[in-house]
Amino acid sequence: MKKRRFKHWAYLNEEGMKTFGPVFPDRKVPVLSMIWQTVTLPIGNKEVFMVYFEELTNEQMNILLDILVKKFKAPKEDVENYIKKDGLPLRRELTNGSGTNHPGLFL
Repeated sequence: MKKRRFKHWAYLNEEGMKTFGPVFPDRKVPVLSMIWQTVTLPIGNKEVFMVYFEELTNEQMNILLDILVKKFKAPKEDVENYIKKDGLPLRRELTNGSGTNHPGLFL
């Protein structure tokens, strides 16, 4: 896996921690961009950060998959295939900020 030069993250808020705290105990979720985007989900248009799944540890991936399988009552294989195909959105309403180590975004 290629290591990213610049990293971006979103911070889980209290509501986000209720669901994803076991995966991200430090509240910090690696995301593709610190800037959220609007996407169409089965529950409607939502503002989301796209999780940078490749930066999760195997343990984090397994815990996250278990949470999503239980939440959506879907087979693990289906959840994994969805993530591989469409990525993993994190609804902005479950976060309270984002950050980056790329200072050029602020100049």
